[in-house]
Amino acid sequence: MVELDITNTTTDFQPGDSFCVICPNPPEEVSDLITKLGLAEKRNCQICLAVKTGTKKRGAAVPDYIPEKCFVEFMLTWCLEIRAIPKKAMIRALVEHTSDAGERRRLQELCSKQGGSDYNHFIRDLSVSVLDLLSAFPSCKPPIALLIEHLPKLQARPYSAASSNLLHPGKLRFVFNVVEFAPCVGRPAPRRGVCTGWLAKLVSGSGEVKSVSTEQHFSGDSGAPEICIFRRPSLSFHLPSDTSVPIVMVGPGTGVAPFIGFLQHRENLRQQNEDGQFGESWLFFGCRSHSKDYLFREELSSFVEKGTLTHLKVSFSREPPHGTEENHPKYVQDSLKIYSKDIVRLLTELNGTIYVCGDAKNMAKDVNDALTDILSAELGLDKLEAMKTLASLRDQKRYLQDVWS
Repeated sequence: MVELDITNTTTDFQPGDSFCVICPNPPEEVSDLITKLGLAEKRNCQICLAVKTGTKKRGAAVPDYIPEKCFVEFMLTWCLEIRAIPKKAMIRALVEHTSDAGERRRLQELCSKQGGSDYNHFIRDLSVSVLDLLSAFPSCKPPIALLIEHLPKLQARPYSAASSNLLHPGKLRFVFNVVEFAPCVGRPAPRRGVCTGWLAKLVSGSGEVKSVSTEQHFSGDSGAPEICIFRRPSLSFHLPSDTSVPIVMVGPGTGVAPFIGFLQHRENLRQQNEDGQFGESWLFFGCRSHSKDYLFREELSSFVEKGTLTHLKVSFSREPPHGTEENHPKYVQDSLKIYSKDIVRLLTELNGTIYVCGDAKNMAKDVNDALTDILSAELGLDKLEAMKTLASLRDQKRYLQDVWS
């Protein structure tokens, strides 16, 4: 977890909002790439960019995300996404700068129409970068202009706020999992994600990141490292304005983050208005085991004890059933089905809102399918009618998703 001190900034947010972290490319990869480009002695030289005279490329323009007269090392560190998976057009361009016949032929195969399967298997599925390609094909010596033309802008990485400024003013928390990429040809050692690896180093070096820079530039004096962020507000992934509306939250892994903010916010409102009406709150949280990744365990227990969270349902995908337990939910969608009657009651009778946060490719689809099955079984609907009911909840902003790929 990272905690940011935003006291001396103008940053404001609501639970459900995300923040984008501006991070650099790994310095060791930047250095290796500079060496392979033959620019070791020119890493601190300025680059002046201009569109090549007579170019036939439609819409050719100097990238506006590269500052004028910036240094080679700065550009590869802060401007270009050097981890981007090379597209076939880039591989095709690399062929022209590869001297070994066998390497040229292999690169041609990877970018050919017939090589689609090979490209997916050896490039896309393994998250190969241009540095990996240059390591795997050592006779390839492209000019830096080729990278500028084909690599996209270095993107900021989004993370959900896991706190409420009502309960913890001046603080912003978020959680992350360190992404790991396995070794492959051209990449002999495992590799961490660009941002998660960088954040892990910051946290391990200082315990917590206490200072934060925004686009308006803040220079703290706490001695803690600073990071640059900007807010990415959500248009709809927020708590209902009416506190009596029931909420159902589904968030496995780090997908639980925004719901911690929701519950902190709700707890503060309950403290300020003891006579207020507050609807039921259900959290379906999934992790691998009690000991490895049960995030916010103590805080969630506290929410339950205080009545802020009325129902906490945790599923453990890597743990066997305990005792004589028969309906051991392995994933959040399994847990939803166990409480299908309650889900339907909350959504259809009490006009509640359901929130889903996490992986879009697998979890979000599985949860959507589970909700379809629940509505179908409990309301006696065929699958198409159940899907239409879910679509209606989406239209009413009562089925909200914050998912990522």
